[in-house]
Amino acid sequence: MTQNPTSTSEKLRAIRKSKGWSLQDIERISKGKWKAVVIGSYERSDRSISLKKAIDLMKFYEVPIQLLFEEDPSQSIKTINNKKIVLDQRRIKNSTKPELESLKRLISYISTVRRDWNGEVLSLRSTDLQFIAILLNLSDEQTSDYLRDESLTIN
Repeated sequence: MTQNPTSTSEKLRAIRKSKGWSLQDIERISKGKWKAVVIGSYERSDRSISLKKAIDLMKFYEVPIQLLFEEDPSQSIKTINNKKIVLDQRRIKNSTKPELESLKRLISYISTVRRDWNGEVLSLRSTDLQFIAILLNLSDEQTSDYLRDESLTIN
């Protein structure tokens, strides 16, 4: 597998592995909804995955479906007024605001994928901000303002 997965099958495998799950774990955790042999077939490109199944699988993984369609996952770090956006993970994790629950899961996923275990700060890439905007139902600019206004970024 490549460093930056490019095919859907590589991305599916990378997402599963980022969660630390084996194919058998998938079958067990899903209570048989997702069969190990089927997921393995998707990951090897032996079997095509329909869009509906991909959406369902990403929901099961608790990962935005957009990750399967990224062209360049190593996109540059997003900036606000030429300043890098760095999230304060501690503030976000300690927040009791219900609207930040999805953001907490996304940050956890991003940290896992990047193998960034410090748990204190997270530098955002352009696609990260787009996903956060989708989660918060805001534009990219409104999302940047929201994160700054709520003191969820490090200046």
